[in-house]
Amino acid sequence: MRRIIFFSSIAIFIFIGGFQVWRTYTFNQQSSAFRAQSLSSTAIDGTFSLIDHHGKAVTQETYNGKYTLVFFGYTYCPDVCPTVLQDVGLIMDDLGKSADKIVPLFVTIDPERDTVEVMKDYVENFHPSIIGLTGNPKAIGAAAKSFRAYYAKVVPDRNTPDDYYMSHSARLFLMGPDSKPVTFFQYGETVESMTKKIKEILKNS
Repeated sequence: MRRIIFFSSIAIFIFIGGFQVWRTYTFNQQSSAFRAQSLSSTAIDGTFSLIDHHGKAVTQETYNGKYTLVFFGYTYCPDVCPTVLQDVGLIMDDLGKSADKIVPLFVTIDPERDTVEVMKDYVENFHPSIIGLTGNPKAIGAAAKSFRAYYAKVVPDRNTPDDYYMSHSARLFLMGPDSKPVTFFQYGETVESMTKKIKEILKNS
């Protein structure tokens, strides 16, 4: 009797474990499909009217004919932004000659501090192909809204209002030569994985 109970317990544990694996796999598949569907919809407009780190007025049409890698962040960001920009630099290097088809854009969400000069000094630390974009708060807000990019100013201490940080989403968008969304990468995806996907997209374009 004890042996029957023992083996029955093992069978139950195996069933539960298998169910959990199946549920996780199904969830990941559904999540991937949802992300693709969301990005291909009209929710992401991808329009902007900003100033690049050379002081030139630009819009999404400035880069028509090129793919763009677009990330919203800020120069005072302690971890996420420099990590993503470093990854972007590695992606551009790994793409080789195909990198000529892509323009990486770093859009600030902190125009109060991220002036043209600050953006220029910042992006040059990562890769020569990266273009920093800034503008007035209204223009930045409109650009972020068009990409459905979240950001918010956080002031930990009201006595020191200038000592603040920015909470923000961390998606890296790949936009097509027509400025329409192609796909996006979540923070934490490896350079190898992103590069492979981009190469496939460029190959089939």
